[in-house]
Amino acid sequence: MVRMLVLSPAGRKMESPKVLNRLATAVFLIFFLTISSMFSVSGSEPYDYMQYVVQWQPAVCSNPKNYGRFTKLPKQNFTIHGLWPSNFSGADVIYCRQGREFDINEVHPIQAELHECWPDMLHRSNAVFWRAQWRKHGRCSLNVFSNQFEYFNRAVTLCNMYNKRIKDILWRAQIYPSNDWQMRSSFIANKIYNAIGRRPALRCNDYEYVPRDGSRKQLQEVILCFDVKGEALIHCPLRIANCPRHILFSL
Repeated sequence: MVRMLVLSPAGRKMESPKVLNRLATAVFLIFFLTISSMFSVSGSEPYDYMQYVVQWQPAVCSNPKNYGRFTKLPKQNFTIHGLWPSNFSGADVIYCRQGREFDINEVHPIQAELHECWPDMLHRSNAVFWRAQWRKHGRCSLNVFSNQFEYFNRAVTLCNMYNKRIKDILWRAQIYPSNDWQMRSSFIANKIYNAIGRRPALRCNDYEYVPRDGSRKQLQEVILCFDVKGEALIHCPLRIANCPRHILFSL
């Protein structure tokens, strides 16, 4: 077989177009892999910050979507919904494929605290909630946390630092639960902001019963935002809040 050569204008031997195409492809792959490694560590999705999300138990149970589903009587407490890797752009960081499925044995040393901080209001087993949150959010944090224990232990640490404190902040400001009157969502957010020094975000859901003032939105979640390690408080992006101007803080 005779190999075709391409001569340059100066008469020098050049590689055939087929060889040049292969060389260009190899250079592109090296460039792509280099860029990818800059934005992905240990195969995990990149993220910018953590949302620590606590939910008001009465609001979970009075949401029409959960009517008849709750398996525990709600207490007037904020408990964990989740610890969520997040991006400032709003792009979802969920259902990452690295790491193993949830293993209850890995969180055994903190299981008692998890039951207290992170109950599942819709299932008899709290582990159902933990498993779902690990699958959706926790596995995306494995570029920061080495394993499941570190992730859940960070959530428990934040629970001990902030869950009761958020409730105390509201109580001291005379913000008490009521199914009959509503208040400004900005008033609630500002009281938390003034106490912790960083802007929280509030999320609301529908209220099962129509109160006398006709409002149907109630405070369900308070979100505190942290750096990627879940350690340093930062301001929450305004876009993650969804409460209207006036809301209920339900019993």
